Amino acid sequence: MIRKYLKVIFLVLLMGIPPFLSAQEKKPKVVVVLSGGGAKGIAHIPFIQTLDSLGIVPDLVIGTSMGSVVGGLYAMGYSGDSIASIAMSANWDHLLSGNLSLSDVSVEEKSEFKRYLAELDLRKGKPKLNSALINDQNLREFLSILTYPAYRINDFDNLAIPYRAIATDIVNGREVIIDGGSLLVAMRASMSIPSIFKPMPYENTLLVDGGILNNFPVDVAKDMGADIIIGSDVGGGMAPKENLDNLGTILFQTGMLASNLKNPENRELCDILIDHIPNLTYSTGDFAKSKEIYEEGKIATIQNMDALAALADELKDYPKKSHE
Repeated sequence: MIRKYLKVIFLVLLMGIPPFLSAQEKKPKVVVVLSGGGAKGIAHIPFIQTLDSLGIVPDLVIGTSMGSVVGGLYAMGYSGDSIASIAMSANWDHLLSGNLSLSDVSVEEKSEFKRYLAELDLRKGKPKLNSALINDQNLREFLSILTYPAYRINDFDNLAIPYRAIATDIVNGREVIIDGGSLLVAMRASMSIPSIFKPMPYENTLLVDGGILNNFPVDVAKDMGADIIIGSDVGGGMAPKENLDNLGTILFQTGMLASNLKNPENRELCDILIDHIPNLTYSTGDFAKSKEIYEEGKIATIQNMDALAALADELKDYPKKSHE
């Protein structure tokens, strides 16, 4: 028995692992959760940059809606600085219009081009309202280029960092945790805001924005065995009565009701909560204010710097995973 024990100590020393780690359990599973929030999701980026600077590489990234886009790029191997550069240089008006430019429209059609909020198609001689206000062609092309390096990866556990995207099955009324297939499809499905973007076909059903049922899916991280959860939340929660003064805000609050009701419990599950909500002054659609939202995203990250640095110090003696 003594000889066997000495052999283990010898192997530990030979491998260069500190002896005290041999008596500990395996490295704690660190999971990063990024909420949905449209343009406000750009506030996640300074947090990702801080993880890079501290050398914290999570064991899993989970994202909803815009959080799934930022999280998916990060999981692929993009650095926080690269994601910031992408967000700042993107032509969001072009990406979210999905329409032809005016120069591509014939002279006869110019007077009617883009005059209406919604258009009707004629199908079998009957008018039918389109299922979405935005044609997502430009956005899909943009995401396709960004995710091209991962097009051969069908199992999201094989990305640089394992990844999950949260979407909502609008046919069967259930939450869907996407763990494989096309990364482009996963991102795009997770951010399919009903009536704004068309639902995404997926395994004989249709997926819409994950924020409908779970905008800040910390409970998913817990269910997947997370030991330490770092959550970055840009969602706004329930709007007060005085703000529910038009059709848009009422419909939005109604659509997000189930998610908003579970959000406080999900926030409580975080070991470190990067709460951007008090600092964000722009709305979900303010992509033109990307630089300003990015700057606002630094505030909550800095407020949690001590906790993040302490975590980095706690993890430094464990083998470090490469983020490439």
